[in-house]
This record gives sequence, C-alpha cells and structure tokens, in this order.
Amino acid sequence: MTASGLPRQFALIMQELLPDGAPLAGIAVAVSGGSDSMALALLSAQWTAKTGIPLFALSVDHGLRPTSGAEADRVLHWLTARGIETQILKWDGPYPKTGIQEAARDARYRLMQDYCARHGIGALLLGHQLEDQLETMLMRLSKGSGLEGLTAMQMKSRLEELSLLRPLLSLRREVLRNFLRAEKQDWIDDPSNENPVFTRTRVGAVLTELAQLPGSNLDSIALSLSRLQRASHSLDILAYQKIRESCEISRFGFIRLPRAALDGCPDELALRVLNALIRCVGGGQRIRLQALEQLYNRLFQEKTEKSATLAGAQVQASGPDWLACREPGRAGLPETEVAPGEGGWIWDNRFLITDNTPEQLLPEPLRLAALGEDGGRQIRDHADESFMSQLPAKVRHSLPALWSGEEVVAAPLLMTGKSEHFPLNHRFSMEFRAFYWIPGSNS
Repeated sequence: MTASGLPRQFALIMQELLPDGAPLAGIAVAVSGGSDSMALALLSAQWTAKTGIPLFALSVDHGLRPTSGAEADRVLHWLTARGIETQILKWDGPYPKTGIQEAARDARYRLMQDYCARHGIGALLLGHQLEDQLETMLMRLSKGSGLEGLTAMQMKSRLEELSLLRPLLSLRREVLRNFLRAEKQDWIDDPSNENPVFTRTRVGAVLTELAQLPGSNLDSIALSLSRLQRASHSLDILAYQKIRESCEISRFGFIRLPRAALDGCPDELALRVLNALIRCVGGGQRIRLQALEQLYNRLFQEKTEKSATLAGAQVQASGPDWLACREPGRAGLPETEVAPGEGGWIWDNRFLITDNTPEQLLPEPLRLAALGEDGGRQIRDHADESFMSQLPAKVRHSLPALWSGEEVVAAPLLMTGKSEHFPLNHRFSMEFRAFYWIPGSNS
C-alpha cells in the first residue's frame, strides 16, 4: 500500500464499515495528535467531503504532562486550518498512583462517548493500526488469554450505543506517516511511547524482535492473527446456532437452557454459549475467561453447585433447565431521564424502550428505572395475571418501568394496552434486545 493509494483504500474500508452512510448526526474521530490519529483525521476529512457525512474531531487534554494542553491546542490549530470541526475535551482526574495509562484510556473513552451521546453522533473512528493490533495480541498472549482474547481488536465494535470503528487496523504505521508527509502534515510524538516503564512499549520491542526472526515479518504475524480471528468467528457462529436450537429466549429478559444441552459439547464451544447467555441477560458486561471457566466447571462439569452469579447475571438450576437472568437484588441498575422528543432509549443494555408518539409532549418529567419490589406492588392489580404468575419475582423486579417521581406510570411488558390507572402505558413499548452484538442475530 502506497501513500497515494491510501485515500481510495480508506474509502473502500469505510464503505464496508458504514454501508448505510452516516449514523445519526454524523461521525466523530478521536485525534491525539500522533501520526496514526492525524492520518485518520485527514483521511476521514477527505472521505466525508465526498460523502457529505458530518465529521467532528475530538481531542482529549489528559493533563498528564505539562505540555498536554499545548499539544491539544496544536491539534485544534492543525485540524481547524483544514476545515475540520474540532472540540477539546479535558480530563481533570482524579489521577491514580498506579495504572495511569489504563485510567487515562478509560477517561478518554468516557469523555468522547458522552460528547457523542449529547450530540447524536453514532460512530467514533479510532486510529489503531497494524502494529497496535499485533501488540495487543502479544499483550493478551502474555496474560493467558484464550482464543477470543487473542483476536485482539475488531474493526467494528460497540461501546453501549456508540459504534467504535477502526478502519486502519490492516495498515502499517509507516504507510500512514508517508501519507502525512505527502500531505505536508506534522504530528506529535508521545514520549510515553518510548518509556520502558509502560507495558505496551516493552511489547512493541518484543514485536520488533519477532518480526526479525528468520521467515518472519509483520505480515506473517498479521496472517496468524487473521487465522485466529477466522477460527474465533466460526466458534461464534456455532455458539449462536446452538443457542437458537436449544434455548428458550423470553421477551422478559431471561433465557432457559436445557440441563443436557451442553453435554458432550466441546469445552470451547460450551464456554462461548455460556458467555453469550450471561452477557445477554447480565447487562452486556465483558466476562473474564478465568471466571467463566470456573463457573462452567462448578455447574456443568463437576456439577457441585446449582447456582452461580457472574457479571451481573445469575445461572440457576430450574426444573429441567438452567435459568439465566439478571442477578436478583443487583444494585446499580441504571436510571435514565426520559427527555422530550427522543424516540428511544437502551436500558441496562438489555431492553429497547420506544416512545411510539415522540412528537407529543410528555405530561410530566419521567425516568426509566427498574420496576423493583415497590413498582411490582403498584402494578399488581393491573398487570396481566398470566405474566405475573409465570415470572419469578427476581425476573419481574429487574424489568424496566417508567416512573414519575415515586409512581410507576408505564410498564408495558407486564401491562398490555390502555389503562386508566396508567395512562402512559400504551404510549411506550419495550423489547428485549438479546444477542445484539452477534452479527446475524436479528436482535
């Protein structure tokens, strides 16, 4: 790949990542000022100028170095001079004494995610490139990751409702720098990239050594990664086929798995199935492989226990099945203000709540929160009796409801149609978004 051919290649990649065009109000690009993100910003600007998609650049001033503010200002100057709308987001801490790079990374994502949510931006472009990808694989290898972890970063992933796109993952850093040189664009070298204290710096040195082994180079290492990704993707497909064949997926946010469904199933496939079930009902949290393996051993192999909780979910023996649901009594279920004019909300990464008449003003401020015991008591005499009698209390209490102050005004999962006691109930609908992250799941 040459610098001159890079814009065309970038356009092809973006067409694959965003086949339907702009998500919501446009896309944002994360720009630190380093060569990777500066190349991404310029490529994105050229592409959006042709497609008409609004582009917003976001630069985070992390405050970790005395020069960070000046660096953010330099990025602002560079990008605005090229006609790219740019916003500096400032991280004011608190700064931990250890794990500072991880904390800074989390802060960057949080600031950019919040900005995108406030401005209706549906996708964020990130400048990770081939060397970043291979370093991530080696870092995870050193920490005992399984197949899924070793596949490193994906070109397209999600952070709650925000799409994270990494269009440069197959491109080498030197190609990106040659493009910047051709564009007469400077960049900022982050001194932390050369600091041997940081893990990624040391892993980068290991990657350089590996690429110099006889018969090896970055392309051959990238080929190994591609083959790992292919194997992992195949397991995902098989796991979802197993789920479709074996599981009862309830619209109330729980899943039943027959006790014998995983008997004779290869361990790696069984772990994929369990990971998907727990993530689906538990609010979408990422699950540590070691913790998942321990649960699998206790419940499915050694069969010494009949109930376990993990990542916000509970898996419990229930008659001939395993019942997977939101962990009962779980603290910290989200509360969301229902803003007028918005048409839909994602609650707890499990349910899509839709206002069927968003053009009509709401009669009062509302919030979206768990039904809980109090809400269950309020709707008991008005809910559909078949739903209330068939659903375990722990499932009912973790369902979403719309509240005005301390009163439930809508719980359409449990009350169907209009109700004089709950006049807003018919206005809203709620849908369990099972396996939303799996391609082809239609959820």
